[in-house]
Amino acid sequence: MKRKADMRGVHRPGFMPYGWETASRGFAAVKRAAFLALFLVLCVPLVSFAYQVRPVTNGGTISGTVMFTGNPVPKDPVIHPTTNVNYCGRTLPRLAYLIRDRKIQNVVVFIKNIKSGAPAPRTPSIIDNYKCAFVPHIGIGFRGNQAIFKDSDPLFHNIHTYLNNSTYYNIGLPFKGATVTKILTRPGLIEITCDAHPWMHGWLYVFDNPYAALTNAQGQFVIRDVPPGVYVVEAWHEMLGTMDLGNVRVAPGKTTTIEFAYKKAPVRHAF
Repeated sequence: MKRKADMRGVHRPGFMPYGWETASRGFAAVKRAAFLALFLVLCVPLVSFAYQVRPVTNGGTISGTVMFTGNPVPKDPVIHPTTNVNYCGRTLPRLAYLIRDRKIQNVVVFIKNIKSGAPAPRTPSIIDNYKCAFVPHIGIGFRGNQAIFKDSDPLFHNIHTYLNNSTYYNIGLPFKGATVTKILTRPGLIEITCDAHPWMHGWLYVFDNPYAALTNAQGQFVIRDVPPGVYVVEAWHEMLGTMDLGNVRVAPGKTTTIEFAYKKAPVRHAF
């Protein structure tokens, strides 16, 4: 005689075991509580730390000079283009260090995690493909502003940008005079490359506040209209890395001068 299979504990379609509704309601309540907790952890800090625009009265200024004090002083290497050599040339300067008389150009100096202050400038960031290089090589942008990518070369350029190691914009500029406009939607350090010319390299550092500056050929920078207070200031350089400059006190209507130095270059180049 055949024995019937033991179906105890096996759910059959259309049959709800005793206590199922109570357990289901309890499980749904647990899911709602978990979702609420996750929302509070992930979303509330983002709201509370968002930069707030407010009037700045009697703001101060942070200025200074960035130096290189180590030995030897690193020199910019030479690039040997591999495509479109007839137009680009056989050699190009890398422009990675830009150290002259120990003064460093293209260092981004900024106030870290500032909570409120003046609005950011509304001017667009323009990145031009000129003579097989990005001009400017290093730039500062502001969230919400336009980024205008131009092609001043009679060549095809494919602008491939990365933010946090992921593709941000991938843009084709097929002919001289071509332009594409994008919006800078997120703050952070954007790496700019060209898939058609792999030696081309640049950076655009995007902020949600105006308190950032780029050093000039004399290594000098100025950050203006800073609300009085104490701030952490940082510096970033393409090859020399990030440096924490510590706490800087800004007095009403006064200029605080800071001078700092990088002391050594990396063992290996990033190109």
